[in-house]
Amino acid sequence: MKKILLAGGCSMTDPNYISGVHPEMDCSWPKWPELLAKKLDMDSINLGTCGAGNEYIYSSLLEKILKKKDQIGLVMVGWTQCQRKDFQVRHLGHWKQKRFDPDGDVFGWLIKTLRYMISLQLVCENYNIPYKQFQMINLFEGWLNGLYKTDEELFTNRNDPNYEFQYRYPGDRDKDRPKLQKILMDYEPYINAKNFIGWPTTYNLGGYCIEDKTIRKTRKELTELWKISLTSKKKERELIEKGYEYQKELVVSDWDQHPNEKGQQKIAEFLYDRLG
Repeated sequence: MKKILLAGGCSMTDPNYISGVHPEMDCSWPKWPELLAKKLDMDSINLGTCGAGNEYIYSSLLEKILKKKDQIGLVMVGWTQCQRKDFQVRHLGHWKQKRFDPDGDVFGWLIKTLRYMISLQLVCENYNIPYKQFQMINLFEGWLNGLYKTDEELFTNRNDPNYEFQYRYPGDRDKDRPKLQKILMDYEPYINAKNFIGWPTTYNLGGYCIEDKTIRKTRKELTELWKISLTSKKKERELIEKGYEYQKELVVSDWDQHPNEKGQQKIAEFLYDRLG
């Protein structure tokens, strides 16, 4: 019997991903967990869910580990943005998500995610299960910079020049970013960095998230585009509508920046090369 590759994550991982912008599109191409499992001659259990937050990612993986610990050959965890909120209803049988938690702040959300990371690490090591963690999309930078509305919301309101395409960060991002980076480094002694691809997750500390290394444009290209976006709000919106941050051949469309078939292959290859 083959061992199981157990994977968790959000929409970048979801095996049943449906595009909110292009609901008619067939997005049933293999996602990175299935592609990676094939390379490793394993069976895949993919728990990724669109919109998921880190509580769901942690909890769903924990439940499956407890039930199938003797069959698992590798756990792969793609963490998402820290501001998302998950909650269960119907006697713990159904999860729901919110784009951001209406309670607390980014400092508490970050610390909660770090606890999930450390806890999952301890569970896997306790059961002698090989594992790799990584940050699939930016942990807190998206929130600091003004979280974009969903792809579907942006597409629906594309002809409304007054539509606010971002949420406003409620603090001072330039003052708060170093504080968040310090929290990351305060928890570093408890993280097994050799099993955390891209630790400490953020570019400013020498880390990275997987999205940045695979389907987004290079940092040099993004820097030039950011300079253009600063010239006016209109220009910034035009760039966002054209999906300027992403490599067009690796995402669903200009309006849906989730990985397409080639993008999923790129992610799988990148992760495979870092399993040693």
